[in-house]
Amino acid sequence: MGSSTYAVTEQEAAAVGGIMGFVLASLAVISVIAIIYAVLTIIARWKVFTKAGEAGWKSIIPIYSDYVEWKLSWNNITMFWVMLGLTVVGAILNSMGASSASADGGMNFMSIIGLIALIAATVIALIQKYKLFLSFGKSIGWFIGYIFLNNIMILVLGFGSSEYQGPQD
Repeated sequence: MGSSTYAVTEQEAAAVGGIMGFVLASLAVISVIAIIYAVLTIIARWKVFTKAGEAGWKSIIPIYSDYVEWKLSWNNITMFWVMLGLTVVGAILNSMGASSASADGGMNFMSIIGLIALIAATVIALIQKYKLFLSFGKSIGWFIGYIFLNNIMILVLGFGSSEYQGPQD
């Protein structure tokens, strides 16, 4: 068996170098945008929490921040635990169903129940966000804006002139 060599011309090397440079520059730009987006999200939630009388640091602790936000927007804190439970159970059932469905070639009962649980958790979370806007005196229009531009609407809510009025049940 002989070995073969492949000669790369200067044009080919320059083309590969140009493509790699473009890819790396694109990744750098995307990374900077993602970091700016994350920082703006943290600032927005921090402002919403302080406007509602809570300490801003509570907005950066993952599950605890959601719990505090539920307390700010909804008197029924039990729904937070229902939503969290539905999310965990739905994710577990969905992953168990997906692993067994790959052998069968289709969806099974566990996947369907997991999907229903995840949809129910999403609906409850959306109701909570609507109630958050109500607690700041905002209407359904703000909630619809949130669905399309979520972190921007939270940023406007935090830095805007609206005042926290408490849960509006």
